[in-house]
Amino acid sequence: MLPSNRQYAVVLTALRLYAGLFWLAYGIEKFTHPATFMPPTGLMATYLLQAVAHTAGPYHDFLVSFVLPHERIFAELVRSGEVLVGCALVLGIFTRFAGGVGIVLGLNYLASKGGMSSLADWTGIDGIAIVLSALCLLLPLGRPLGIDALLYALRPRRGATTTAGPTAAPPIEAEFVEEPPLEEPSAPRD
Repeated sequence: MLPSNRQYAVVLTALRLYAGLFWLAYGIEKFTHPATFMPPTGLMATYLLQAVAHTAGPYHDFLVSFVLPHERIFAELVRSGEVLVGCALVLGIFTRFAGGVGIVLGLNYLASKGGMSSLADWTGIDGIAIVLSALCLLLPLGRPLGIDALLYALRPRRGATTTAGPTAAPPIEAEFVEEPPLEEPSAPRD
């Protein structure tokens, strides 16, 4: 439940808009300059080769066996994911889901650079993206001035009866039937 403080709502809205514009700025740039990002000559190919060089273990195997052969598909997923997360946060719709997707994107960027071992690795753009996305996941940022507020208001409530028209079902009422007490045990005796 949100407090009724307008300043709190303004701060939440500003935080959501900042996170959304952050993701939109990085995603739209990849759409407006596809030659500099898309494989085979763009930055995505360079990032993938650096990721293969900096990672080890199952993530390295995933990159080599699955991502590198399909690098164009993953490049589309990256730039589309960034734009969709940004749009969802700016509009305030599905903000918690968008925050979760943003965390996955940010952790993937951080892991591909081999930077999950120290706190210094988290101070760059990827760390900022993860923190902003985590705030979107944990706080109800879509409720003030967002489409999530409308969806929240329209959701069905538990225990509420609907009177939507002639097809609405009547409410269910519990029926109590009294039974006489047991006089003798009903178990067989030996």
